[in-house]
This record gives sequence, structure tokens and C-alpha cells, in this order.
Amino acid sequence: MNENGLVSIIIPTYNRALCYIAKAIQSITEQTYKNYEIIVVDDNIYGSNYARKIREYCVKNNFIYLTTKGREGANTARNIGARYAKGIYLTFLDDDDFWLKNKLEMQLKYFNDNVGMVYSNGYVFTSNSKHLYTKPECFVTEGNLYKLFLYNYIGPTVTAIIKRDCFFDVGMFDEDLPAKQDYDLWIRIVKKYKAVGINQPLFVYTRHDSNQITKKNDLILEGYNKIYKKYESYLKNDFIINFFFYLKIAKIYKNQKNFLKYYKCIFTACSNMRLENLKIIF
Repeated sequence: MNENGLVSIIIPTYNRALCYIAKAIQSITEQTYKNYEIIVVDDNIYGSNYARKIREYCVKNNFIYLTTKGREGANTARNIGARYAKGIYLTFLDDDDFWLKNKLEMQLKYFNDNVGMVYSNGYVFTSNSKHLYTKPECFVTEGNLYKLFLYNYIGPTVTAIIKRDCFFDVGMFDEDLPAKQDYDLWIRIVKKYKAVGINQPLFVYTRHDSNQITKKNDLILEGYNKIYKKYESYLKNDFIINFFFYLKIAKIYKNQKNFLKYYKCIFTACSNMRLENLKIIF
């Protein structure tokens, strides 16, 4: 472990007001751990008003400024930043989220030769509420693939610090996924590396009414369906995991008020179960 190693902080941005990015970066500059580099990856169309303002801001503050070809998505932007990064550790901060002051210092303490990723609990902010991302009693302090398939106890991208070698070894972010790319990455990391969780809030994940992927049900649905196909052989071998994964998809159909597909998902989830299986779940 290198407790004093360089941390590369990658911030993908698209169509976001500069005040959000500035707040995210302020939470970096206020960190108690100071050995880091800030890499902003701009996914806006070249020459747009957004792109011009972000570039000027980065140049003025000596941040590394990179671009995609424009509107390639957060997955591509993060991977571009990771390829350029020089740090031993990689971490990803979305342009509308921020960190508590001791996040880097606290999480870096948990790395050793066997640990590929360290994550933490955090807060979720909305326009009128604040709550923990994961209830303390539900937080998982060591990577567990079985539980991860049941629910994403690790959380959003903002939570993790990942060893550079680990990130590239598992294949980076899947650029074909329209959503749930963080969840997919956690699965691949936990399958191969030890992951450690700190049951303490160290980040703030913001939910609001601007361009946020969690509000786009069609993309979330496509993301879950692609993840299911990637890990189908694993999922189908365990009726409980398979059942709960179908429930995730069913919930999205219910939110869309597509009740025909909702009931079809529920039927599919239950179709291969026997009575003794249902007793385990209920």
C-alpha cells in the first residue's frame, strides 16, 4: 500500500452549470489529503457555451482539461480520464456531487496489497430532504458478490476509490451500458478483488431535476437488461438472486405504468420456484 500515493480525481461533465462543477471541485480542494490531480473531462459539443466556460475555468485554475468527441456519455468520459491519469488510485466525482473533507484520507487508510477498492456510506440530498444512502444496519463492510447481485450496497460512482491496476484489469467502465455502469463495474471488481466498505458518510450524492440518469427509466431498464445478459449464467444458477434481479426490472415497469410487462416480470421471477423456495424468501 502507498498511503501517500497520487490520487487521480476524474470529473465527467455534460450540460451542467459551472456552479455545480465549482462546488464539486471545492470539496476536493478542501480535502485533508492533498496529493491528488484533478481531471475534468468535458462531454459537451466543442465550441458550445458550456464547453467554453468549463475550459476557461480549468485553464484558470490549472486543472487538467480533456474532451470527448461530444455527447459520448459519462462512461466514455470517465475512461478517457482514467487512461490519462497518472495516479496510483482512481476516483470519480460527478459534477453535481461532492465529498466530505476527510473522504480521501479515511478511505486510503484501508488499502493494502489485497484490496482493490474502498467505498463508503454517504448522504443523499434532494431539494427538500437529506438521508443516508444506505441504512447503517444494511451497510456491507466487505465486498460480497452474492449480496451485490441482490442490491447495490456499494452505491453510486462518487463513493469509490479504486486501485489503478484493478480498474484496468477488470475492463474499466462498460461504454455500451446506457445506465447502471457503476453497478456493473462493482460486480466485476468484487468478483476478482477484495473490496472494503466504511460505514461512515463521506460523500453527498445529489438528486435534482436536471439531466440525471436516475430519472430516465428507459435507460435504467436497458442497463439492467444488459447486465442480466452479461451475468446470466451466474444469475440463473441461484433462484433467490434471479428472483430479486427480476424484481428490480419489474419495479421499473411499474414506475412506467406498464403493468403488462410488470406482471410478466413477476411471473418470470416466480416461474421456476417451488413452494420451499418461496418459504425462504417470504
